[in-house]
Amino acid sequence: MTIARTVRPIHFEDFSGTEFERLVFAYHLCDGWIDLAWFGQTGSDQGRDIIGTRPFDDQPDERTVIQCVNRGSLTQAKAEKDMTAAVNAVTGKPDAFKFICRSAVSAQRRDEVRSAAAKLGP
Repeated sequence: MTIARTVRPIHFEDFSGTEFERLVFAYHLCDGWIDLAWFGQTGSDQGRDIIGTRPFDDQPDERTVIQCVNRGSLTQAKAEKDMTAAVNAVTGKPDAFKFICRSAVSAQRRDEVRSAAAKLGP
């Protein structure tokens, strides 16, 4: 017997902010990230929806701030505000930032966000 399977689109716009963050948190947990902390659900997250450590076999682990952007677009102002807040948070400066967005992000926006992150220093 053959089982028919269809992958249907997920309508992230139907998720609340908390539901979207929970999904992103669960994904990273299942993907093997360690030391995960979910700040977004508590409010006043200081630009840190989720913080986690991505383990690597051949290089140092990477402490990453994960921002969940469940909106129609990622604006440069939002990205810069969140990254600046995260760098100044009590958890200290992360090694990397990761934005999980429900919408497509243009190459230009990616380059602008990367440039803004670089200006925050190593």
